[in-house]
Amino acid sequence: MAEVNILKTDSRGRITLPHPFRNEPLFEYMVEGDQITLFPVQTVRKYPDMSDLPAEKLSPQWVEAEENVNKDTRDGISASTPAQAMKRIKK
Repeated sequence: MAEVNILKTDSRGRITLPHPFRNEPLFEYMVEGDQITLFPVQTVRKYPDMSDLPAEKLSPQWVEAEENVNKDTRDGISASTPAQAMKRIKK
């Protein structure tokens, strides 16, 4: 028979994972009835199915305004602060 471990929640409803899983940054989970099974994963390979979302029609004014903003072809500025960005713009 498989080993069964029960994790108890704290007063806020959180669980503390067993030691081998504490450093895992990402988990995939599966819910079967009242049971949740966690699987540690390294990368996210699945994308949500968004085929049932309705397509949104945008107003012509919004499309025109967005095109005016996105026609900007200037190169980006790499700076860690707004002051550094302003200095680089002036150069």
